[in-house]
Amino acid sequence: MADQNRRRHRRGWTARRVLAVAGALAVVGAAVPVVADAALSHSARTLTVAADGSGRYRTVQAAIDAAAPGDIVSIAGGTYHEVVKVPSDKTGLTVKGATGNPEDVVISYGNASGTAAPGGGKLGTMGSATASFAAAGTTVSDLTVINTFDRAANRSAEGTQAVAVAAEGDRQVYRNDRIIGRQDTVLTWSPKATAQTRQYFVDDYIAGDVDFIFGNATAVFDHATIDAVDDGAAAGGVNGFLTAANTEASHKYGLLITDSTVRSTAKDGTYFLGRPWHPTASGVAQVVVRNTRLPAAVKTGTPWTDMGGFSWKSARFASYGNTRAGVAVSDGPQLADGQAADFTARKYLAGTDGWDPVGAGSSGTGVGPSGSSGSSGAVATGDTRNVREPVVPTAVCATVTSDLAMPGRTADAAEESAPPDTARLQKALDGCARSGSAPVAVRLKGADATRTAFLTGALTVHQGEVLVLDSNVTLYGSRNPSDYQVSGKPTCGTLSSSSGGCRPLITVAGADAGIEAVRAGDGSQGRIDGRGDQSILGTGTSWWQLATEAQKAGKNQNNPRLIQADDSDNFTLYHVDLLNSTNFHVVYNGGNGFTAWGVRIKTPATARNTDGIDPAGATNVTITDSFIMDGDDGIAIKAGSRASSNITVSGNHFYGTHGISIGSETTSGVSNVLFRDNTLTGTDSLGNTSGSSTGIRIKSSPANGGKVSDVSYLDTCLDTVRAPLVFDTHYSSGSGSGVPLFTGIVVNGVTATHSPSGAESTFVGLDSAHPLGLTLRNVNLDVTANTASYATVGAADSNLHLSGTGVSVTAVTGSGSAPRCTFPAYPAI
Repeated sequence: MADQNRRRHRRGWTARRVLAVAGALAVVGAAVPVVADAALSHSARTLTVAADGSGRYRTVQAAIDAAAPGDIVSIAGGTYHEVVKVPSDKTGLTVKGATGNPEDVVISYGNASGTAAPGGGKLGTMGSATASFAAAGTTVSDLTVINTFDRAANRSAEGTQAVAVAAEGDRQVYRNDRIIGRQDTVLTWSPKATAQTRQYFVDDYIAGDVDFIFGNATAVFDHATIDAVDDGAAAGGVNGFLTAANTEASHKYGLLITDSTVRSTAKDGTYFLGRPWHPTASGVAQVVVRNTRLPAAVKTGTPWTDMGGFSWKSARFASYGNTRAGVAVSDGPQLADGQAADFTARKYLAGTDGWDPVGAGSSGTGVGPSGSSGSSGAVATGDTRNVREPVVPTAVCATVTSDLAMPGRTADAAEESAPPDTARLQKALDGCARSGSAPVAVRLKGADATRTAFLTGALTVHQGEVLVLDSNVTLYGSRNPSDYQVSGKPTCGTLSSSSGGCRPLITVAGADAGIEAVRAGDGSQGRIDGRGDQSILGTGTSWWQLATEAQKAGKNQNNPRLIQADDSDNFTLYHVDLLNSTNFHVVYNGGNGFTAWGVRIKTPATARNTDGIDPAGATNVTITDSFIMDGDDGIAIKAGSRASSNITVSGNHFYGTHGISIGSETTSGVSNVLFRDNTLTGTDSLGNTSGSSTGIRIKSSPANGGKVSDVSYLDTCLDTVRAPLVFDTHYSSGSGSGVPLFTGIVVNGVTATHSPSGAESTFVGLDSAHPLGLTLRNVNLDVTANTASYATVGAADSNLHLSGTGVSVTAVTGSGSAPRCTFPAYPAI
């Protein structure tokens, strides 16, 4: 094997490509036409393709040959075994999958660079492409393009480069596609190196191993899922390289990977971010990887490497704002904060004509290898905003410096009775309230290495201001219940027949506000500690014990929530640790626009009623890149008096929670929710097992039920979870006149491992008139026991077998596979 690996390195990786077609060098230097955004002169036609003959054409190439510039080629579901070429004169063409689900429409072929060309010679790298798009203004969407060349079966062959997509024109957009290969998967190419050639890949899934994003064009990969395939290298060896750029020296911009997720099951430290390709003397590789989640498979320290005798240090490589397991990555050259604004998707693509496909919108779906529309429609798109990683505001209105040290997380008796920081913090917040659109910061900083604590009762953050905690600062919540008391309500800190006696520790009231923290290079960030584990002042009972007593007594505990934002549009939680809440950690109630990014919630699984993040009656929500550990739902989307819609929950890790949930209140309706690339483990980092160990869950009942529709769960990983999939319209046996109806639910890509004894899933619709409407694709559970009734289910590649009263299961089309899962340890905080 070692000798084979060395041969492959010599032949396939270092002896670089000749971009030849049919044995001859590709013609370069032709002018590339600019396609205006306005409609072309003729009325666009839609040319339909269906392999079964139900369309006008049976092959994709036949439709392209017949198309005129500006036409639409719509391809029905099926697999098309053919090579597709869009020539440069077919400008403005749209080639799309008809179903909206890229898994349904597959273009597949298996040529390689060394494949014999008709008439003699070899195809060359460019000639190996399954699909080539040479025309300016091309849009390619909702397709899977695969190069199936089997390199493992051709280890001794010369020319194992095998392109799936060759993008060769200016102002091209590739949206919601799956592009799959091994070596040289995506070629981003400018036929004339000095020409302006830009390509925008958004919400795409790209898989490969060696140089699998390469070329000399300016190309942006935005909200992509990039799968670095395991090729078997041992830890510290070399599996491959994400990029191989050959940017013209005169061009500022080459390849940009932004706001994306790189994932891999390969051994640690076996992938490089890239290396400089030099097929021409005038190439100086330019690559930036920013705001992207990286796996352990990507090398630390020096993630770039040399190529063909050219040092990576001679190239223009940089990173910015990347994370690994939730912690900032500072390996290799980094952009300074002042430089980062000049290396964005819009800057790369603007060129000399101001092209801005980013403004046309990323759906934020980032559909991965298991993206699916289900039998009832397209995948949920989630948040309609074009969400980007927040930035801590630089405009500081007021700075408050700590006077307090709290070793052991406690203060002296006088300070505990009358928290010393409430008044001065609230004074700063009251003085900085803004009505304008640009938020200002109230900054909390430590006086020195010891005095880094603030002890406070209830606070209010106003419109237009952001509470910013320095990385070493902790804001502690008071243990004195009178500091939270709501007038005319039950006594805070006691049991009662009703709740609502306590104000939250922090109330957010007004638009454009935030609670954010500075993240240091070692991954530490500011924190807010509710101290739910400590005794309520004047008692021997902790807040958490009070919650347990309430359950036993059938009463309500009056405990303060940590953060609550009511009707606060454009609220941001960023890089902040939330610890030991006495009740729910975060409630976003009403409002349009909520971003939680890089939030770390750490409360034991044994702490009752300590939900992680609960959007309720909310619109346009993104929760991403976060670590959530608590004693109730990790996420609970609710719709009591107001509907919830357009919500994305992606790239998060949950520990010991009751799952990623919708409900139980769904009276006003929940719609268009996307869960993507989340992991859940049934135990917390302290070894506690969840009291209601659940993975995916939608729960409601006639007591508070309504319609839940268009919800997608893509690529979910579960470990030690007792109830992997729960869709329950009879939750807690609630009764009433509500009608809980769950429809248009897609579960595509879920793997469950180490499920405990007695593990069971639930698929229960309300009745024969209101069945559960569900599609299951690529489901692989290690325990498949389930209860089902009144459910209409479409299934493909699922090891679940559902039966019961009113259960109907039909086969649907599908490809892909269940996710291969890794479960990161909860970060040290």
